[in-house]
Amino acid sequence: MDPEAAAVVNPHLLAREELLWCGRPRDTSALRWRAGAIILVAIAALVMRSIPLGPGLAERADTNSILLAVLVGVLIAEAIVFHSYLSNTFYGVTNQRVIIVSGFREQQVTAAFLDKLNTPMLTLRRMGNTLELRGALPEFTRRAMYRPFWNPSVLTPPGQPECYRLVGLENAGEVYRIILDAVDKI
Repeated sequence: MDPEAAAVVNPHLLAREELLWCGRPRDTSALRWRAGAIILVAIAALVMRSIPLGPGLAERADTNSILLAVLVGVLIAEAIVFHSYLSNTFYGVTNQRVIIVSGFREQQVTAAFLDKLNTPMLTLRRMGNTLELRGALPEFTRRAMYRPFWNPSVLTPPGQPECYRLVGLENAGEVYRIILDAVDKI
């Protein structure tokens, strides 16, 4: 257990609730993918600015390179927001809930009760170093879950079924097993 995460999660425990595991996002593969995308778009913008072109194409290339530069700025801002959320996120698994304490400016507590897990209301799924707890969604909505400038751990848009992600876990398999064992004991 991460002592810093335990200090953040413990004040939010309910009566008769035991902390089984706590931690925070450690793996930075999502940030590396974002950095790669930003670098590729920035290189494209620089190449468009540096290639000598005829007058008609030069004007179009200037416009496109400005649009690409704006896109690079937006991608950098989104990566900063994503990293800010991850650096201020703490996860806890108790005998009753999965707790996510995160926030961009101030900490907010979100929890998924384990008694709803493995029912039509909420399912648990492991995807590499990420665990996802998701309510039943239509298939077309599942593909459209990524939302820029949104907390990567709490993906529940207003009016939609709940969806939570424990992102960047070093020991996702162990946490997955802890959650399933806690569900079995309920």
